[in-house]
Amino acid sequence: MTARTPVAIIRLDVAHQRHRKAAHLARWLGPWADAEATPEGVTRTTESLELAGGGSIRCYRYEPARGGVSGTYVVAHGLHFAGPDDPRLDRFCRILASAGMLVIAPFIRAYTELRMAPSAAEDVGAAVDHAVKLSAQLGLPRPALFSISFGSTPVIEVAASERHRDAVGALVLFGGFFDFFATLRFTLTARAFDDLASVVLPHDPVNAPAVFLNLAPHLEVPGDPETLVEAWRAMVHRSWSRPELRTAARRWPIAEAIAAELPEAQHELFFVGCDLLPGGAAHLEAGLARAGDAFDFTRPADKLARLAAPAVICHGRDDDVIPFTEAQKLREALAGDHPHRLHLTGLYGHTGTTLVDPSALTAEVSAMLEMLYSVVDAPHEAL
Repeated sequence: MTARTPVAIIRLDVAHQRHRKAAHLARWLGPWADAEATPEGVTRTTESLELAGGGSIRCYRYEPARGGVSGTYVVAHGLHFAGPDDPRLDRFCRILASAGMLVIAPFIRAYTELRMAPSAAEDVGAAVDHAVKLSAQLGLPRPALFSISFGSTPVIEVAASERHRDAVGALVLFGGFFDFFATLRFTLTARAFDDLASVVLPHDPVNAPAVFLNLAPHLEVPGDPETLVEAWRAMVHRSWSRPELRTAARRWPIAEAIAAELPEAQHELFFVGCDLLPGGAAHLEAGLARAGDAFDFTRPADKLARLAAPAVICHGRDDDVIPFTEAQKLREALAGDHPHRLHLTGLYGHTGTTLVDPSALTAEVSAMLEMLYSVVDAPHEAL
């Protein structure tokens, strides 16, 4: 019997740990998992991060209560008023930590206000600085960045920046976008664009107020636009994470109660912005035309071309917020020889797992496992 060399033993151990971590993620993130259950043995602490421009933000730090960590993730949330306090995101971070990851999840100021803003990159950059320092102290590889939904904008910008380009080991873009305007159009019309072809995909109408909230400075608003912004924000707070409100009839009573606090001249536009009256697409196009360069910071093409870190692009084909066609656009914008992996799956929508045709289950589970292996590999610089 041939004795194994120390190098061979190390390689076997690394492979074993990789399989173990992927299996652990599959247990908690697969379609068979209880979405309300959370792994035990994870600690979460609140830390303060100093910003380069002054001030500070909060972040959560997750790590296993026992045992060491083998890699670091910075997780950037999307547009959501709860940020890392969203139970779904908190659960996800705990699952990563229970697989042996150190996880840093910053509260992105503008995003908790449901606003797309350039300042999001400053917040993510502060979290990356913190993660780089912790990783060095613990002897870990360079941290990986994990973006969710609209978090792709600041994550791509930070990963491509001169300051952080060589400090980031990998990035994982889950449900991200390439074309902000196309994404907004999808939110209001359910139409996604693949090259020149238009396809209709499932979409979630409760997201319309977040679109109009961001468009408000570029709309012709009777009276004070900020009153409408606050009304649309209130609608989001009362309607998100409530699937039954996808039906317009269920949303009307909530919208009418909020509109009662608005000037009458703003009622019609408010209801349009809640996708309860027609005309949303026309207002969207008018607002985008008047926006000028206000949203240029969301365009990732030149930043993707500057990336040094390998990229993993993941998207659910049933994503009803950002269509999966955006994942393909992200990949096409990478430099031709840039190391990357693309995973499209029917097991995940925008906010969790989805039901799958049993005949496709085997293929979908295989695709899910490939994606989870990429999630394991990214913080270990193994892509």
